[in-house]
Amino acid sequence: GEVVFLDLTMPEMDGFQLLEAMKAENLKSFVFVISADVQPEARSRVLDLGAMDFIKKPINAAKLKESLIHFGLI
Repeated sequence: GEVVFLDLTMPEMDGFQLLEAMKAENLKSFVFVISADVQPEARSRVLDLGAMDFIKKPINAAKLKESLIHFGLI
């Protein structure tokens, strides 16, 4: 997908693993991580792995819109 909203907690592989796989495959998507795991290490790691932004759950509509505008998606 061109735009992916990704949670870190998933049943088969976690969001970190998916970001690593996407990076290894050189897949180009705008990935926004949506997670309740707001530890600074988690945020830093997903951004290092290529995520565009880290948005805290529950989603704040204004923050999401701001991020989408920032990256030219709306």
